[in-house]
Amino acid sequence: MMRVIKRRGRLEPYKPSKIRAALEKATIDAGYSLEEKKEIIDKIYESVTKKLEGKEEIKTDTIRMCLLTELDKCEPYIARSWRRFEKKYKS
Repeated sequence: MMRVIKRRGRLEPYKPSKIRAALEKATIDAGYSLEEKKEIIDKIYESVTKKLEGKEEIKTDTIRMCLLTELDKCEPYIARSWRRFEKKYKS
């Protein structure tokens, strides 16, 4: 089972549901409904989880970069919303 290396070095089990939840939150924060962007969310979720397959451990920053790279390609406004949230709450 893959494990995620958190920013402070702690390990926890990989939970794909957290990726979907983060995408959904960013979508809502950007002012869209989940129904409106369901196809985009599904596409990005599947793309990112596919990139992560087969790894034993992965850093949260790597997951974040995969998500933002895909969002920048498909839905840049949601990517900007994500970055604003991070700047405001995680700096």
